[in-house]
Amino acid sequence: MKCLKCHFENLQSANFCNGCGNQLESVCSECGNKNQAGSNYCNNCGQKIEEILGAEAQIPKTKGERKYVTVLFSDISGYTEMSEILDPEEVKEITHQIFSQISKIVKKYEGFVEKFVGDAVMALFGVTRSHEYDAIRAIRAGQEIHELVESQSPEVEKKTGRSIAMHTGVNTGLVVTGKMDVDKGIHGTAGDTINVASRLCGLAKQGEILVGRNTYRQAEGHFNFEKLGLAKVKGKSEPLKLYKVLSMRDKPIVLHRLSGLQADLIGRKTEMGQFGEAVDRLRQGKGTIFSISGDAGTGKSRLVREFKATLDSTEIQWQDIHAYAYSQGISYAPLIDFLNKLFKIEDGDSPEKLKEKIEYGIEQLIGKREDIVPYIGSLYSLRYPEVEDVSPEFWKGRLQKTIQAILTAVAKKSLTVFCLEDLHWADPSFLDLLRGALIEIRQPAIILCVYRPEFNLFTGHQAEGLGKIYQEINLTDLSPLETEYMLKSLLKTDAIPSDLIRLVGDKAEGNPFYLEELVNSLVESERLVQDNGSWKITTVITESDISSTIHGLISGRIDRLDGGTKRILQEASVIGRVFIYEILKTITILKRNIDRDLKGLVHLDLIRTRSFEPDLEYMFKHVLTQEVVYYGILKKKRKKIHEQIAKMMEHLFRDRLPEFYETLAFHYKKGESLLKAVDYLMKSGEKSLRRYAVEEAHQSYKEAFEILNDKVEKTRAEKTLLIDLIIKWCQVFYYRGDAVGLVELLRT
Repeated sequence: MKCLKCHFENLQSANFCNGCGNQLESVCSECGNKNQAGSNYCNNCGQKIEEILGAEAQIPKTKGERKYVTVLFSDISGYTEMSEILDPEEVKEITHQIFSQISKIVKKYEGFVEKFVGDAVMALFGVTRSHEYDAIRAIRAGQEIHELVESQSPEVEKKTGRSIAMHTGVNTGLVVTGKMDVDKGIHGTAGDTINVASRLCGLAKQGEILVGRNTYRQAEGHFNFEKLGLAKVKGKSEPLKLYKVLSMRDKPIVLHRLSGLQADLIGRKTEMGQFGEAVDRLRQGKGTIFSISGDAGTGKSRLVREFKATLDSTEIQWQDIHAYAYSQGISYAPLIDFLNKLFKIEDGDSPEKLKEKIEYGIEQLIGKREDIVPYIGSLYSLRYPEVEDVSPEFWKGRLQKTIQAILTAVAKKSLTVFCLEDLHWADPSFLDLLRGALIEIRQPAIILCVYRPEFNLFTGHQAEGLGKIYQEINLTDLSPLETEYMLKSLLKTDAIPSDLIRLVGDKAEGNPFYLEELVNSLVESERLVQDNGSWKITTVITESDISSTIHGLISGRIDRLDGGTKRILQEASVIGRVFIYEILKTITILKRNIDRDLKGLVHLDLIRTRSFEPDLEYMFKHVLTQEVVYYGILKKKRKKIHEQIAKMMEHLFRDRLPEFYETLAFHYKKGESLLKAVDYLMKSGEKSLRRYAVEEAHQSYKEAFEILNDKVEKTRAEKTLLIDLIIKWCQVFYYRGDAVGLVELLRT
């Protein structure tokens, strides 16, 4: 058999080419039947076989997705006056200079400029790649844009007599992305989120940054805000809640909504015990290094806060060293953040003030050290003759010794805990420095290194070399019983409705962060309300009830996947929380790397192997991951994949279809063949009734009836099918003892 890709002659029995590894069979997209390579028509159903040769090598670029993003609109105040006074050429030169710098600022925070319109700029954060802190990135970018224009204003004022400044609106929410080509500036993003950001910009006064409710919720722990109340804007039936950005917090804090209530720490007694033992050893002059690893939301930061709360601040000092997602590209960013707090350095300090604070801070800490000051000062781009001609390797070595000296001096002042949070976001240069410092540190201290599992602080050999002073804590999800305890603790009651316990168990699946975010979202959207002292769910939970914070967290992980792996995950999400390998392999055009991609997804703990018999099945680790991936796919594309899945299932399981009636009904209902959905729903109803599962049968017939009854113009065949459905449904009403319901049905 000749390979159509590389023309290698293979044996007739070969499935894959010996020359290039290409699959030698053509799979019919209609029925899933495998045909000999080069076939034009399927020998099972007669459909024309579309050419898919080499499709694996060219992963189709996403034409559009549904994504939660943060939109920034920023406008120049004073532009009109400047245009009236200055020559158009001068105006263009000024705005070009400003906008070119704005582009660099937006890029620095991993957003991109969607467009410049006159005196305004629109930037998007989270489209090309989502981050859980896109709202924070956008506000930081907005602040720098304001600072940029303020620095340019004096020059303009000399020419016009009037100042210029920016006013900005930032909003977070769902958008639909169109065809994207960042290099060519083609994006085509649409959605009400963009309109609201534009309205917020219009409401902002000169120098102000106004944000919407979702942006505020995501960023309130990182910035100080002023709540401005409600404002009615064009195009919105409900008034907008406005929040004005005041300043960045010196230290981020974790805020809990739901009237300030917070659940007790659940399921972490062992870890707290380890910390207590470490404190006892510290009092004996022995240090401990902890690595605290766990997936996003498993409670790493909460565990650290609870440990800190147990300490006597008059006996033990706590030193934070924090890595931030938006500073990953800045060398030694966590170290600079630590030194800023240690030496009380502020963003607005002049070079002279900066130099003074560094020299004074080091002198107070370890005495006059002219061999140390230049290496710290050079981190802040201060110039010192002593370091101008040294090699980068020598500079880095001296910096490491400098940091060891500073950490040792800090720890000598009193018993000390150094807490290094979110090290998975730290830059490589800092991590190299940190590893060396931890291995060589002389003064006993407790050092907490907090990060996610995709990152490793030490190699196995390095960890062994540290001996007993090194301990690993790996946080996992809570058990169902612990989840229930946490829910009761959060809502401050033992009377939790069973449907709420079931919902939270199904959605959060033991992840403490997901649980708190989900419950808070339900309360704030009034889907979960208190009634006479007890809680109850008022309506069906939908996609919009998944908080934007959870969306950002999960989407950030998904967007880090390569294009092929992400495509496989999207197709799997349409199949369902649990998906059969053979179905996925049959519907995807990325067959060549499917095993590698699935293995990678298992390694990343996004999916897990569920069973091997009778069929190889995988499942998403968290249902929220499956839902976020699924709802990120355009509705039109989803329908086509659902339809394809149903057809493939009919072919693959043609000898055992009754097992899959319900699944086939689901996919056809979500797909394009509603009458086939009705057929399988009716078959599901008959199957359930034979098993005396009366309520399940009732639900199947009800769904089928609603599909048919909603059709305005019915064909004769559809009317006949509707009558047949009602006749069969009557038997269910009989078993339910619901004569009134049957009469109402017959009257419709």
